[in-house]
Amino acid sequence: FNSLFTHWSDFEHKIINMSNPGSNMSSAVDAEIAEFRAIQESMGKLRSDQQVLMQQHTENEMVKEELDRLNSDSCVYKKVGPVLMKHDLDEAKQTVSKRLEFISNELEKVSDKISAKERLAESSARKIQEMQKAMQAAAAEAVQQIKANS
Repeated sequence: FNSLFTHWSDFEHKIINMSNPGSNMSSAVDAEIAEFRAIQESMGKLRSDQQVLMQQHTENEMVKEELDRLNSDSCVYKKVGPVLMKHDLDEAKQTVSKRLEFISNELEKVSDKISAKERLAESSARKIQEMQKAMQAAAAEAVQQIKANS
């Protein structure tokens, strides 16, 4: 009995949707809005990633500046687990420079992804606006038809 009721409910829903094109339009708008929100959520994560990378870049710039102030005969230590190991100054500078280069490249990639998502969001927003205008026009036309038939 429950399965028959479920099928009847689905059938009834399809009939209502066929007789009400506004509900089909509304579903399409809802789907586009859901996609827009997913894009915004993705952009939020990308911006969060961008902030982390910017913080890492700033920290590494500070380390680079500190290393550049040292004399060539200064001792540099690197923490490996719980132990401090002596590290060559030139090697430490090179490591920090490579890390800065890597972080800069990652920042550029994230910025490009953010730009692409922003363009996608703008396009989606325009599409939503157009769909909503079409729904309003269809509703106004339906009202006119009802008035004309009365």
